[in-house]
Amino acid sequence: MPSLLQSQLSDLLASGFGAVDLLDTLLQSQPSLVSVVDEQGQVLLFSPNHRMLSGVSEEPEPIQHIDALFPPFIRQRFSAPLHELVLQEDLTRWEMSVQHRDGQVHLYDVQHWVFEGEGQRWVLTAASDVSGQRRAQNETQLEQKSQLNYLSFHDPLTGLANRSLFYDRAHKSLSRSKRHQSSIALLLIDLDRFKNINDSLGHDAGDYFLKQIAQRLGDALRDTDTVARLGGDEFVVILENIAQAEDIVSITEKLLSNLSKPIDVSGHEVACTASIGVALYPKDGDSIDQLLKHADLAMYKAKAQGKNRTQFYVQAMTDTAVNYLLLENDLRKAIDNGDLCLHFQPQVDLQSRLIAGVEALVRWEHPERGMISPGEFIPLAEETGLIEPLGDWVLLEACQRFQAWMSQGIHLGKVAVNLSSRQFRQEHFEQTIVKTLLQSRLSPEYLELELTESTAMENAAETIELLNAFANMGVSLAIDDFGTGYSSLAYLKRFPINKLKIDRSFIHDIDTNEADAAIAKSIIDLAHNMTLQVIAEGVERMNQAQWLMDHHCDQVQGFYYSRPLTEAALLELVRNPQRMVVSSSGVRLLV
Repeated sequence: MPSLLQSQLSDLLASGFGAVDLLDTLLQSQPSLVSVVDEQGQVLLFSPNHRMLSGVSEEPEPIQHIDALFPPFIRQRFSAPLHELVLQEDLTRWEMSVQHRDGQVHLYDVQHWVFEGEGQRWVLTAASDVSGQRRAQNETQLEQKSQLNYLSFHDPLTGLANRSLFYDRAHKSLSRSKRHQSSIALLLIDLDRFKNINDSLGHDAGDYFLKQIAQRLGDALRDTDTVARLGGDEFVVILENIAQAEDIVSITEKLLSNLSKPIDVSGHEVACTASIGVALYPKDGDSIDQLLKHADLAMYKAKAQGKNRTQFYVQAMTDTAVNYLLLENDLRKAIDNGDLCLHFQPQVDLQSRLIAGVEALVRWEHPERGMISPGEFIPLAEETGLIEPLGDWVLLEACQRFQAWMSQGIHLGKVAVNLSSRQFRQEHFEQTIVKTLLQSRLSPEYLELELTESTAMENAAETIELLNAFANMGVSLAIDDFGTGYSSLAYLKRFPINKLKIDRSFIHDIDTNEADAAIAKSIIDLAHNMTLQVIAEGVERMNQAQWLMDHHCDQVQGFYYSRPLTEAALLELVRNPQRMVVSSSGVRLLV
């Protein structure tokens, strides 16, 4: 009941109905069912639209009692007449469903007000049709429920099936395949270097890129195939009714081709390849979890082989994964128990032929497997995060050993320690260096930190800040594997470095390959023009050493001069310089 009408009726009732004509006119214009009754239930006034209710008399004579205003089934709901319940304030608002004469059922919101005046009380009743409103509310609720149901089974970003719906469809596919003795293929797709898009263009651009990738996946597959997003940049596809492996190859080639095409992202042409791992039922597993695990192993194998390719699962991958896990556990124990050791490879000054420094190299002699190659356990440490405690141990041990030699009067220039990318980027690494120097009591001038060209360029601005902090301490800095990355000379000249290290790949054929020789000479000239020292690693033959000497390389290291040595072997060499001789073959030996 509108508040204005309520106020007008109250005034009219209190005045003894001196304005009945005005009241009748007011009620005639009301869409609500309005009535006024006295304490005995006698109807004083009512709006004519009461007669459209089924069960209410159509006769034109006035309705005299409230019972005639509502159908019998409404009155039967209450234990006492409506007007008595209202006067006792037991009933002020309720809802009723009433059928109109046209057969439609309408929902009414019924409200009652009690007015008093001159010793008399009246009940004002207003019933508003809320059918449309409730229908709209119900439709909204159904729409919301439908939306919630959709979001429960679909990825909100791409609209693809999510993990929950994927498992539901995958289990149904597996059941059908078992029943019909057919094959299915599970494809695990991971984008290559997608992180670069987020880092360079932002997450909004990355989200847009993922939506475009999802669209391309859907376009390249059949309607009967399931494609889902498991999270991040990882997608999974279920292919049913696979007749032969060649069919899968055809599909994956199409997928790789579609995914690698550039996408316009905020005005930038962005391309991103993918790696696909494939597991087949029943050959590679009889459960979805097993197929997923095997497809995941195959996908990582595809990435390790250069990315942008498809790899089918083979049993050897599981064997490798198990060995990998066992090796990880053993490495963790070796770090915790101090079972690792350092070897030291001399770095030789080409002019004086004296040792100008040593590079500290970690070695691991496994109690059962013997000496494990760094090429095997260093990548493992990088991937698992063990490189941080491993790198910190190498750094401290190298500084302590070098300081111990100096205390014995043995001076070997500097000790060089390699830094991994993960170690270099760890939080508070500057404090780690300070703590190491204090703990080992080594003066900063005897420590040289080596980081690869690619690590230095990951975040050049941040690298400059950190390298400046090391330089201010007095620590020497070298760029390792120089020539294999993508250095910006604009940044390189701002790095407070002391030395460039020519990668061994350019040294191997330096005396026979003109391209390698040209690159090495350019690096030497660049270093000297920037007043930097230059050192070549991987020197294994006399001809290589002679070429480097002829072209004024400052330092060298490699098997031609010495293999990495245990501490005992290194100290014996230093204490017996007569062992540094030239053999009949012309090879200069340090051991």
